[in-house]
Amino acid sequence: MNIKRALISVSDKNGLLEFAKALHERGIEIISTGGTAKTLSDAGIPVQQVSDVTGFPEILGGRVKTLHPKIFGGILADTQDSSHVRDLKDNAIEAIDMVIVNLYPFDLVQRQTRDEDILIENIDIGGVALLRAAAKNHRNVVVVCDPADYKKIIDLIDACGDVPLHDRRMLALKAFYYTMRYDATIHRVLSELFASEKYEHLTFERFAHPQKDYEVLEAVDERFIKLSVHDEDALPITIGAVLTTIDKNLVVGLNSRNIASMINIRESGGRLCDISGSVIVVRKLNADIARKLREATFTTIACEELADEETISEILSGKKIVRYAIQCDEQPSTENLTTAWQIANIVFRKHLMLKDDSKERLLINVALELVPTFSVIGKAEDGFYHIETDLISPTNALRKLLIGVPKKFTSVATNGTIDGMFLKLCEENGISLLTSAPQ
Repeated sequence: MNIKRALISVSDKNGLLEFAKALHERGIEIISTGGTAKTLSDAGIPVQQVSDVTGFPEILGGRVKTLHPKIFGGILADTQDSSHVRDLKDNAIEAIDMVIVNLYPFDLVQRQTRDEDILIENIDIGGVALLRAAAKNHRNVVVVCDPADYKKIIDLIDACGDVPLHDRRMLALKAFYYTMRYDATIHRVLSELFASEKYEHLTFERFAHPQKDYEVLEAVDERFIKLSVHDEDALPITIGAVLTTIDKNLVVGLNSRNIASMINIRESGGRLCDISGSVIVVRKLNADIARKLREATFTTIACEELADEETISEILSGKKIVRYAIQCDEQPSTENLTTAWQIANIVFRKHLMLKDDSKERLLINVALELVPTFSVIGKAEDGFYHIETDLISPTNALRKLLIGVPKKFTSVATNGTIDGMFLKLCEENGISLLTSAPQ
């Protein structure tokens, strides 16, 4: 069997004893740290302390346990590389074939307190490093961050004496996603705690969920849209393209890669100059729409279809005109598409056969996924949508919307948690609550 040595260090000990016992029974040596080692030892499972492997004690109250060449060398070594094997031998380092780690429960702690010292102490350092190292070297090391995978791993070992490469890759992806979400949560919580730093770092987690950032960026990286120029930022245009594929009558305005406003052309009565944003995205740009947008403040306009380019260039003199093309013609079913959980897939949708009310619900849900947490989308009678974001609560965002935008809003939606004050403001201003993004 290829798996001979496993390192275990977990905060969530669900299923740990059964898993560790199964590994031991299959001849796998276990090394561990601190509380995990004690739990295993107390259960009669043989375990070697990390400090015995490194020859160095745990220090700084447990902050430094595994950060040592004899641990990370054993995890990162490519055993197919003769120079790596030689380095291991020269430095008396043994390879580690499996890493079982889950992290300090920062998310649970942040739900209970905003005490800075407590939060800081619950930021895992070594665990994240172990997971990333093992995931990077997944061809040589099986990385396990989810107790739900324990049984599957034992079954695979029993079936073929190893964990196949396909499964190693899936486990590595899970580990990278786990650490990404962990870091995003830390960033969000500390940004709220250190409020003055929030604006500077807001783009680290741009959307309501870190996975959305990945999905939209993936759409850009894979060139699901192709631009007519090469010096233009594709991300805001991609976001606009997502929304205009849902409703072809939509004009979208974006600022700093986030949605600022939207207008439904059919409902607007021809008034499009209220759109705000430095980048405007529209499905089809003709001379009539160009004239209606002439008084709006923007620098770039992107469209999928451009009619009478010469005339439009004269009308929008001084504005940059960019054409984009959605490069995939796939039209997946929309029967179960009630939220924007798969943002990248929405880029594919050139022809959505939806009723108007379903289309608006989809549009709102998608937009809520594409703006930062604690955002509010307000809709006015003239088909104008405006987006406001706050760092603390959607109630504050709603106040900004009502005070700062000279429109009579008839309905709102939010991706934040609604409280009594939010509902009171809606009632006082005659505003109904539209569907909101999943919490």
